Amino acid sequence: MTKKVFVGYSTWSGSTHEVADAIAIHLKKCGFEVEVFNFKNVKILSNYDAFILGTSIHASHPSGAFINFIKKNYTILSKKQTALFVVCANMFEDTPENRSETLTWLQDSLKDIPAISFLDIGLFGGAVITSGPDYEKLNPFVKLIIKSMKKTIVEKLEHEDFRDWEKITLWSEEIARKIEGAV
Repeated sequence: MTKKVFVGYSTWSGSTHEVADAIAIHLKKCGFEVEVFNFKNVKILSNYDAFILGTSIHASHPSGAFINFIKKNYTILSKKQTALFVVCANMFEDTPENRSETLTWLQDSLKDIPAISFLDIGLFGGAVITSGPDYEKLNPFVKLIIKSMKKTIVEKLEHEDFRDWEKITLWSEEIARKIEGAV
């Protein structure tokens, strides 16, 4: 029987959404049935065998929708195979210091939720996206903030997309093996 995997995400302008879609593509290649959801559009969770949950982190805080989803669905998530991933500008460079800081922000946000034994936590660089369907849904004030962030990041780091698609692919394949129970 094919395992059914839920990939959920919360995003500002689309970067985390694109990572969630990439993870889903790799899981499908591994033979899973996969559905991708924005946490704002989720209704029923009982028919999934595993969960992969992603959030962006801005100003050291994961999204409220991500935290609320985990709180609301703790009972189900604690009994199923669950992995997390973070998309964050702080991971523009994958160093032990940046990994530690990003992981601390995530763990601090989950401290009021009873522990869940996660399969793994993927930490990925982010991107500042100023086009596309997720970006277009934002209110004008948030769009202005994101455009300003993009300008600052490009000035400091010379580009705005720090996602490492090979790393995301390798992590997706590792999660697939863990869901299958090979690891």
